[in-house]
Amino acid sequence: MSNSSKTPKGRLVEIDGITYQIIDGKLYRYADLTFDKGFKIVLGRIGSEELLRHLLNRLLGTSIVHLEYRNTEHPGMTEEERSSRFDVYCEDENGICFQVEMQNWSQKYFYKRAIYYSSLVLMDQAARAQREYKETIGKETGKGWDYNFQPLYVVSFLNFSNWTSQNAQAKRNPYISTYRYVDIETGDELSDSTNLVFVDLHGFDKTEEECESLEDIWMYSIKNMHSMLVCPEKFKGTEIEDLYVKSELAKMTVEQRLKYEESIMTRNDILNSIAEQLEDARKEAQERGAAEGRAKGMEEGLAEGRAEGRAEGLEEGRAEGRAEGRAEGRAEGQKEILRMLHSKGMSIEQISELLEMDYSDVEMAVNI
Repeated sequence: MSNSSKTPKGRLVEIDGITYQIIDGKLYRYADLTFDKGFKIVLGRIGSEELLRHLLNRLLGTSIVHLEYRNTEHPGMTEEERSSRFDVYCEDENGICFQVEMQNWSQKYFYKRAIYYSSLVLMDQAARAQREYKETIGKETGKGWDYNFQPLYVVSFLNFSNWTSQNAQAKRNPYISTYRYVDIETGDELSDSTNLVFVDLHGFDKTEEECESLEDIWMYSIKNMHSMLVCPEKFKGTEIEDLYVKSELAKMTVEQRLKYEESIMTRNDILNSIAEQLEDARKEAQERGAAEGRAKGMEEGLAEGRAEGRAEGLEEGRAEGRAEGRAEGRAEGQKEILRMLHSKGMSIEQISELLEMDYSDVEMAVNI
């Protein structure tokens, strides 16, 4: 038995007591946590503190007891810089800060961006520490703040490439990489003040049956739950079960669903636009290459025809010219496509993997 109700962009459908949502003609029950908007709505809202605490403790090996959400919007370092908005920003009972985000799109300087974001978190923490110091210790001693800020973690879930450490096999978790300030010769840590953590979703490839630890279950669920219609039996009774409950699209407010659906549509529009531009570039390159090939074939055919016989040479020249022109046109068209993809932010590794080409061939094409 089923019934349905309208929503801003689609409709909810109840089947056998379970409510699903239809988006783009497909049936969904859970939000897509690999999409930044879904991640933020589920794990960045009041009431999800315990879930986020469990997630950080499992992946980072921390022992957080309590979390509180903080303002996710941070001003730039100068008046000219626009403010930055984090997906999730919180603080534990010891004042340690955690800035967590889901990153879907490749950026050329993404890792430098993470460092910049860490500086914004430090600025926020420093401003509060200065006020507290002035009101307590500074008031008694007349001294200023001593820069003793608490550690911070910038945790970035990567959903745009299969990026792992070069020494992945030597790591406990090959899909998680943590960076701190260290001596480049001895490896001695300067401090634990700044921790940049990159979680590669593509690097986690375990199946549901292969999931053994709660860490495995968290990674599997974040990566796959949007394509599932039920919570796996082996996941029930664990801390992760609440993630499936809070991720149900039907449990979102109308405003949350509207923002989520609009973001999904925007992402699809961008992907479709890129696909159309790619196809247009391919056709244009082929047509230009074919025209140039015909011209070159005619020229070579005439030259050869004069030497061996105008009629025979012209025909052969045309045939060879057309063949060579098509080949050159296809080659040049492919180079233009590669250059366009690279200009859109895709790395050489991504292009090589996507088009199944040698890395060196892609590198040569985009650098010409």
